[in-house]
This record gives sequence, C-alpha cells and structure tokens, in this order.
Amino acid sequence: MALKHASTQPLLIPLNEDPVNHRVAQVAVHIAISDSRLEIAINNLLARSARFSVVKSSIGYNTVSDVRIIDQIPDQIRYQEFDETPQPKLLFIGVERSSETMMEAVYAGACAYVTTSINAQELEETICSLVEQPGSPLLKQLASRKDTAVQVLRELSEKRDTGVRFHQTVNRLTDNEMAILQLVAQGETSKDIGKLVGLGEQTIKNYLVKIFEKTNARNRAHAVAIAAQNGWLLPLVNT
Repeated sequence: MALKHASTQPLLIPLNEDPVNHRVAQVAVHIAISDSRLEIAINNLLARSARFSVVKSSIGYNTVSDVRIIDQIPDQIRYQEFDETPQPKLLFIGVERSSETMMEAVYAGACAYVTTSINAQELEETICSLVEQPGSPLLKQLASRKDTAVQVLRELSEKRDTGVRFHQTVNRLTDNEMAILQLVAQGETSKDIGKLVGLGEQTIKNYLVKIFEKTNARNRAHAVAIAAQNGWLLPLVNT
C-alpha cells in the first residue's frame, strides 16, 4: 500500500455522486486505525469510490457506521462506553496473513482480515461483501484451512487470562445454546448445525440471536471469541 503525504481533507469526507453508483446505497466506513500513515493510505483508497462515506478517528464512535476498520484489539472498556446500536462489522488490517495475526483479528471480533498491501479494488470488494453477506469470512477461512484449523480453534478453546484485556463474563447461556456455539466454533454453518442437532436452520438462527443478546456479541466470530476468552468452550479434538 503506497503511503502518501498527510491528508488535508476534513474529518468528514464528502464524496461526489457517481452516476454509475447513484442508485447504490453508500456504505459508512469508520477508519479507527492507530497508525496515522496507514489511516491516510486507507482513506486515500476509499476516497476513490463514491460508494463509501468515510469518517476518521474517535469521532467515528459517535456516528452510525456499517464497517469499522481496525489494526489492533480495541480497548474493551472504552469500546463499551459508546454502546453502539447497531454494531458495525469489524475489518482488521495487518501486516502479514499469518495464523497468529488472523487469530488476533478474531479475538478483536473482526469478520474479515486484509493486509496492508491490499489495493483499492480488493478493499472495496471486501467491505461491500461484509455489508451484503451474513456470517464471518475470517472464521470460515480459519476453520477450513487444514494447516491452521485445529491449531487456531484449539487455542480459541483454551481459557485465557482475561484480566489483561477483558473482564471475566458470567456464562448466561443454556446447555443447548452452548452446544450450538461449540459447533459454530468448529466452523459449522447454521444449516449443518441444524442437521447435526435435529433442528431447522431458522431455529438455529433464532438460537444464535439469543446467544448474541446474552453475550453482547456483534456476530458469530465475536461470540466465539468471547466464549474462548472466558474459557466456556470445550477443547477441540484433532480428528
């Protein structure tokens, strides 16, 4: 990603309407990146498309956004103070595509992961797919990779010292909800979970809604991360 000189654009960036995208709803993107040079680079990429309405820095927490781009695990105490409704989907940007950095993204509640070498078209496609499609592409990717699935999911299942980053949370989930969340952690879709437990796909989705409400999770990946951080998940078996 080419880093350019400091931007002189205002905090809220008005974008001219593109006749081609006139009928396409704008996607509100909050750039919450700690690296100022990377923030400018991402801003420059997004500013090329009329599809996006961009807001930068801490002011973005006080505005409604569809996607938030982050480069580190948020301060959960400060993050909860904003009490955003609805919660934006998180896109994590890192230097390399290693299992370790991608797992950090999952811990942060991210639904997708990209590297700093991403180009404008790839970034636009990634953001739009997060808005238009349900689920977590990142969690699905980690669960499907033979070289990382067992390692990553086993580490997610291990109880961690949450005193450093997170407050310990009381598990309010029922046995049935925990069984479903365990299958989610293994990368199963709602349809496949339904087949495994003998319930309809919509019933599984209803369970997931209850899980999100009880854990204050934004999505499936975030719910799994919360459960992993608090030691609720069973160890995964290498089969």
